[in-house]
Amino acid sequence: MKLKLVRISKIALAAALLCAPIAAVATSSNIISAKTAANKKTPYHYSTKAWTKKLAKAGYSFKLPNAAKGALYKPNGKPYGKKSLKKIVKSNTLFKAKKVRLIHNNVFVDLVSKNGKFKGYTSYINGIYNKNLDNPKLQPLIEAELGVMTAKVNQNPTADLLGQAQNEAAKLTGKEKKIADLSLKQLKEFVEYGTVAETPVLLIGRYPGSVVEK
Repeated sequence: MKLKLVRISKIALAAALLCAPIAAVATSSNIISAKTAANKKTPYHYSTKAWTKKLAKAGYSFKLPNAAKGALYKPNGKPYGKKSLKKIVKSNTLFKAKKVRLIHNNVFVDLVSKNGKFKGYTSYINGIYNKNLDNPKLQPLIEAELGVMTAKVNQNPTADLLGQAQNEAAKLTGKEKKIADLSLKQLKEFVEYGTVAETPVLLIGRYPGSVVEK
C-alpha cells in the first residue's frame, strides 16, 4: 500500500474538527450554527475521555503516513526533525494513542511509540492511520464499511449496505474476524450518531479523508 497526503474537502474537515455530522455542515460560514443544530438532534456520543479510551484499546496499531515536516510534534511543541521522521516511517514504527485533545476546534492525538523512543502529538484527521488498512484480507470489509459511511453522510439508506459489510465480516476468520466484529459494532454507532468520533478504529486513515492509497 502506497502512502500519500490527500486534500481533505472543506466540508469533511470542518465537520471532523467540530465532531458534528458531516451532512449537517454546508460551508465554513455556517459551522457554528450547523454544529448547534446538529447537537440538538444528535447528542455527541463520545467525550474526549471516552474517545481516548476507544483509541487506546486498539494498542500499538497506528503509523505515521509520511515524514513531512510537522508530521509529529514533541511534547514541548517542537517538531521532530526530518531524519527522525524518515526513520519512523521507514521502520514502520507503531504508535499507541494516549489521549485525544480538542484545541481550538482541532483534534489532536497524543502518541507513544512501541519501542518507547518517540512520543508527542499529531493531527487526528491526517496524522495517523491504522496498520490494519494494509491487511489484504480486510480490504472487502473496509470498502463495504466506507460505503455505509458515505451513505450516512449523504443521508441515504444504510441498511442494505450494512448488511453487505456484515456479509464480508462473516467470511473472515481468526484475528481478522475479531477486528471485523469490533469494527462493525463501531460502524453501527457511526450510523446512529454520525460524528467523526464514531469512526471505526479500523478506518482511521481512510475517513474522513484518506492518507493512504492502495
